[in-house]
Amino acid sequence: MRGSLIVKSSFPSAAEAMENAHRHANATKVDVRAGVQGEVLCLTVQDDGRGLPPDTTLDHLRRTGHFGLLGMAERAASIGARIDFGKGAHARGTEVRLELPLAALTTMKATTS
Repeated sequence: MRGSLIVKSSFPSAAEAMENAHRHANATKVDVRAGVQGEVLCLTVQDDGRGLPPDTTLDHLRRTGHFGLLGMAERAASIGARIDFGKGAHARGTEVRLELPLAALTTMKATTS
């Protein structure tokens, strides 16, 4: 059951990040990584595309009608996760990093049972 909760809680954000890399970034490579670091599930999608404009904020996206990243942030918050968008440690492209405390999975399981 726990593995299924992990997939259901993280897959939509990963899928959206991969779709954004394909549709908007002109990326030639997308790297998807998932793992547990301490007590946190980490999911990272990194592309080598054009990257986000430097002034990109969730408020700016909301005002200009770009709801994909905004929806990802709202989904992450709804499951107790944190999501960051930006360059990450790479020279180009975009990195989307979702961090979900494993404790949130226990809470999710209790509320869905």
